[in-house]
Amino acid sequence: MQRNKRVVISGSPGSGKTAVIEGLKNKEYSIFQEFSRSLIKDYQSRGITNLFLSAPLKFSEQLLEVREKQFIDSEKIFQAKSQVVFFDRGIHDTYAYLKAVGQENFNFKEKVYSFEYDLVFLLTPWEKIFKKDNERLENFSQAKMYYPYIKEAYSIQHKVIELPYGSVEERVFFIESFMNNNNNNNG
Repeated sequence: MQRNKRVVISGSPGSGKTAVIEGLKNKEYSIFQEFSRSLIKDYQSRGITNLFLSAPLKFSEQLLEVREKQFIDSEKIFQAKSQVVFFDRGIHDTYAYLKAVGQENFNFKEKVYSFEYDLVFLLTPWEKIFKKDNERLENFSQAKMYYPYIKEAYSIQHKVIELPYGSVEERVFFIESFMNNNNNNNG
């Protein structure tokens, strides 16, 4: 039995990742939601506004633990549509963010790069749709700063496809078309 393909949807904060993930979910694909928002809310309820900036390694370790579990759990999905599971951000994002704030760590990097996805779609910074909220603490300039680190983190060992701007439906169609057209090359 062939294992499910693991596909990451990542990129700049506020670039439409979660909307694309929801669009894929609405088309009955198996998805794993982003966990960092839950983690941020949890720490905000304890009076810590931005754990990532105050303790980047602690935040990233907790995030990595959940993303590793998602990676492993993706094998337990037996009815995945087209045998594909999508992730709203992946394991490599944790290292990219640490590197972006000057907190890269060799042991952390080594652990992150022991995991590999089948394909990565990146959403570039898009000011037109960017919105700051209670969990997205960056302004657009700060959010844009993370993108090259995310792209580099995945490009080292993955095929990376930049998703063009467009509506959620157009972006989902692009992903499905790309995967259908390259099915023989990704499996």
